[in-house]
Amino acid sequence: MDHFMAYRLSQKNKNFLVAIHVISVASWIGGTLGMLLLGMYLHKADHAEQLTYTLASMEIIDENLLKYPALLTLLTGILLSIWTHWGLVKHYWVTIKLATTMITIMIGILFLNKWTASLADMVEDMGSASLQNEGFQSTWLNMVTTSGFNLLCLLLMVFITYYKPFGKIKKRRSASSSKSS
Repeated sequence: MDHFMAYRLSQKNKNFLVAIHVISVASWIGGTLGMLLLGMYLHKADHAEQLTYTLASMEIIDENLLKYPALLTLLTGILLSIWTHWGLVKHYWVTIKLATTMITIMIGILFLNKWTASLADMVEDMGSASLQNEGFQSTWLNMVTTSGFNLLCLLLMVFITYYKPFGKIKKRRSASSSKSS
């Protein structure tokens, strides 16, 4: 394992990995924005067919522009951290991005995916009457609000990447070295 973490990327390989990382982040942001916009459009639908095809579009975006780009972003981010001088836990900005990425992915897995499927089930059962259903309204609001939160998290991570705030994480002195002093 130490050999894996001691590996350093050549400039050519680093540039390639950065390009893959940026493309996956851009896809993830685009997918999140698409989900948010379609979610807001969903509430303005006039008939069951609009609800059905909007939710079908959201499921396609979820499957192709959220899941895979998010996982690729996580993977390439970890590889860039451990195979460059930044390290995974040397700088606050890297650690903050890792934590925010994990939280955003977990929100998608645990909530957004299920809410989208739940809305589709309600539309299948109730048609356009689902728009007046309290459960539909509540789930829709949760989905739109959480999509907005995820988009803000992703944009925050972009800014953190460029500004690299908070500096290095200071190493703790071990208890044995502080007692011997």
